[in-house]
Amino acid sequence: MKFSEKFSKLLINNPWKFLISSILVSLIFGIGLTKIQTDFSYRIWFRTSDPLIKTFDDFERRFGNDDTIVVLVESPSGVFDPDSIEIIRKVTEKLWLVPDIIRVDSLTNYQYTHADGDDIVIQDFIPEEYDQEFLNKRKDIALAHEVLPNYLISKDAKISIVYAKIKPFPGGAPDDQLLVDSAKQALSEIKDRGDNTFYINGSTVINNTFREVAFEDAGTMYPITIFLIVAFLIFFFRTIYGVLLPFLLIGLTIIISFGITGFLGIKFNNILTMIPTIIIAIAIADTVHILTTYIQNRKLGQDKYTATYNSFVKNIIPTLLTSVSTAIGFFSLSNSDLIPVADMGTIAGIGTLMAWVLTMTLIAPLLALLPIKVTIPDPEKSESNKKLKSEIYGPKLFEFVSKNRQFIFWSTIAFFIASLWVGLQNEVNSNPYTYFSESVPLRVANDFGLKRLGGVTGPEIVLNTGTPEGIKKSDFLHKVEKFQKWLEEKPYINRVVSIVDIIKSMNRSFHGEKQEYYVIPTDDKAIAELLFLYQMSLPQGMDLNDRITLQNDSLRMSIFWSSQNSKQSLAYKDEFKEKAKEFGLDAVVTGKILIYQGMNTLVVDTFFSSISLAIIGISILLIICFQSFKVGIASMLPNIIPLGFGAAIMAILGKPIDVGSALVTSVCLGIVVDDTIHFLANYNKYISQGLSPEEAIKKVLIYTGPALVTTTLILMVGFGIMVFANFLPNVNFGILSALVLFVALIADIIFLPAMLLLNKKG
Repeated sequence: MKFSEKFSKLLINNPWKFLISSILVSLIFGIGLTKIQTDFSYRIWFRTSDPLIKTFDDFERRFGNDDTIVVLVESPSGVFDPDSIEIIRKVTEKLWLVPDIIRVDSLTNYQYTHADGDDIVIQDFIPEEYDQEFLNKRKDIALAHEVLPNYLISKDAKISIVYAKIKPFPGGAPDDQLLVDSAKQALSEIKDRGDNTFYINGSTVINNTFREVAFEDAGTMYPITIFLIVAFLIFFFRTIYGVLLPFLLIGLTIIISFGITGFLGIKFNNILTMIPTIIIAIAIADTVHILTTYIQNRKLGQDKYTATYNSFVKNIIPTLLTSVSTAIGFFSLSNSDLIPVADMGTIAGIGTLMAWVLTMTLIAPLLALLPIKVTIPDPEKSESNKKLKSEIYGPKLFEFVSKNRQFIFWSTIAFFIASLWVGLQNEVNSNPYTYFSESVPLRVANDFGLKRLGGVTGPEIVLNTGTPEGIKKSDFLHKVEKFQKWLEEKPYINRVVSIVDIIKSMNRSFHGEKQEYYVIPTDDKAIAELLFLYQMSLPQGMDLNDRITLQNDSLRMSIFWSSQNSKQSLAYKDEFKEKAKEFGLDAVVTGKILIYQGMNTLVVDTFFSSISLAIIGISILLIICFQSFKVGIASMLPNIIPLGFGAAIMAILGKPIDVGSALVTSVCLGIVVDDTIHFLANYNKYISQGLSPEEAIKKVLIYTGPALVTTTLILMVGFGIMVFANFLPNVNFGILSALVLFVALIADIIFLPAMLLLNKKG
């Protein structure tokens, strides 16, 4: 007796044992749900050994954090009026009170250096007392200032920028949710005055937006997914059991999968929000094959025991193979250096295998136990009416394919080559802002800042002298000044901030505000005295510890730029380092934005390593499955063709490759091969029964075709639901997966038969 026959009898003859065991195992793993933690910080994406993380950790140890909350205050009538100034002052004061914020820089508290007779005065740019005449003078000073325009105020004086800096968390990350919620609460407490509007940006807000969008997307996608899947199941099976059985399977599979997530210590993040949708689609695909065959058998007059037995005998091996192939696709991601991707691959792969196990141990016993009623066709009806629809359309499709097999085969190959070429023209972009839809507040704030200011975030450059007190050397600072001027000439750089401007401003004030003295002194002692005088005059919390190291051996230069393309940004990073070297400077370029954009290399590595592992693993599976190297390799062709199409669509739609679309190739390869396995498994079965290739293909199209169409539609719906997400990598993954699955179905019911018939004469 074959394995499928023995296993089917075991399942059906011991329904209560398997049923109770399945539920108990699910409850045990369910304990792990209480152990799940969340992490939406930048660190979740990288291994602790990643050079980007190590470089940034060193930066944090020396200069503190570069985490910020950036508030843009827009006043269409102009910033320099009492209402707007008071709003800016209150924003500044409120942000100082937010937990973990250690410094706030704004127009009102900017430390303005100027000469007053023989004295050098360092004071808040906007003092407590002022009148409109004073504000008008300050406006003229601000717009003519070397630093303030496009740093703390826009060049048209209609936008003010407030930077709230977060205390360092070496080796860890702040509580972004607490910080952002507290900041929003503080801003909400400021009474509306005038025509001011707030926009909130910054690296801390990026991290928190990952969190917010994850839970918002889950609350949107899951109900829609469930509703549409229920509608499909009702339409296809027209029985309550056709809905309840799949969803019982889904529920237990999700419990086990996320229970394992908790036990393994894997933290929930944006990428893992895809898992329930994936499990829903995968789990239903297994049950659809079982239920479709079961209902067909019942309509042929078989009792529920016989129908269940025959359904499982037919589907155990194909569903096992398809589950393994799908799991291979997911597990191929497990070696990715992008931690959320690796975790998603691991949990989705486990979930796929658990869905198959529960299909066997849960669905088989329930089909044998439940009083499922199936309407048996009336034998008195006409021959045409009692035929299955597939018995009508299957032969017609076969005739079309048989007649046009040469054209179908070669045109598809040409189509694949053209699609692959188009797809290869696309590029990777890991800019975190473009990970969110245009309606997300962070994206709105960033787009506003880019349009009106040229950007309010960017990289950090550390310039090392290698010796204590080295930053006070005139030769070094003159090199820094030249490098800063070179940076400021770049059209994509909005503003560069460093101590160079402070020293030059102090020197000018020391010489009676004569503009020709807005230079770096040539005397090292004079530089040291100017810095000492400046720091002694600063109020508490406004020192230079975030600009220079305690040993005065390195300084920090902050760049505010408009660069949004990660590939270009990384090229700029390399250019900065090379140019600094030309000026005789030792530069390290880092920062949260570059950490995110540095994911480009990892996305590319993930793509190539995962697809290589998936192709090798699935090819080996097919070779073993069909006991033929030639058939195993040839059967990969209908599954690779849809991937080329998907790549072309992404390029044509102008959607760059991101962490979501990089997953599609491996994941979809594991899924689309399912239909090929079902098709060829049944084809080989009919051939072994003595049928000709033509008759075997007809029977596959008639009796296996409906399940292939149904499962593909359900999978397309499951993945397509992601179009409603605000996290664009998930959107791209969903859209691309749905398109690839659709093309894969066409390939399996048209291209694959054409390939099998290719050597037929006539």
